[in-house]
Amino acid sequence: MKGVRQAGFTIVEISLFLAISALLFTIALVGTGSTIRTVRFSDSGRSLEAYVQKQYDEIINGVNPHLSGDTCTAGVVSSGAQAPGTSDCLLMGKLLIFNQNDFKVSTYYIVGTEPANVSLAESDEQLIIDYAPKVIPANNVNVYEIPWQAYASGFKRLGDNVGTNALALIRSPKSTRVLTFTYKELASPPTANLLPIVTNAANRNKTVNFCIKNADGQGSPAKLVVAPTSTQNAVQISFDASDTECNGA
Repeated sequence: MKGVRQAGFTIVEISLFLAISALLFTIALVGTGSTIRTVRFSDSGRSLEAYVQKQYDEIINGVNPHLSGDTCTAGVVSSGAQAPGTSDCLLMGKLLIFNQNDFKVSTYYIVGTEPANVSLAESDEQLIIDYAPKVIPANNVNVYEIPWQAYASGFKRLGDNVGTNALALIRSPKSTRVLTFTYKELASPPTANLLPIVTNAANRNKTVNFCIKNADGQGSPAKLVVAPTSTQNAVQISFDASDTECNGA
């Protein structure tokens, strides 16, 4: 009588199956983790782009955060009641400070003082100088947190390769034109007097790259490109940037 062969798998076959299954599972985990990381970093960049674009919109549309308990005289904002129409201040724009190796962007308001006998025949650049813009360091400061804690990794102003971390968006007193001023700000809170900044032509209307990296520091940085254009179209995010595009002197 012939023996009956038992159906089933050998120990070698089972071991091989488990090994292949473990390998496929590991590959799936690695692939899923990489995909999540990419999606999160894309969200970080797109959200930052939308935030900066929003600042342009608010400046052009004249969004005024004035509080009823604030008063402004000669470009100085303080607490106190003020009758409507008695202020010589003009809300002119915003200052964005990108903090190195941090996921926070600090945004301050900029006000100017209307000079006596101002001539609207002057250029936008000269009018901004005439209004002597100042940063309001203590009132209505907004701190924006880049999603997923992507952080500022480098800054570079094209043309002269200066490592600027400050972006001042200032609207002309006679039009909806927004001029950009980029420079390096080391003080915290930032220096209030912007007159030395706006009178320096090297700071005015230059394209600048503000770069961010993923929270884990891995992969290529993304660069937020701000061009000297008066609308939100000036702001564009680009991924897979190189370090040389991000690090100014």
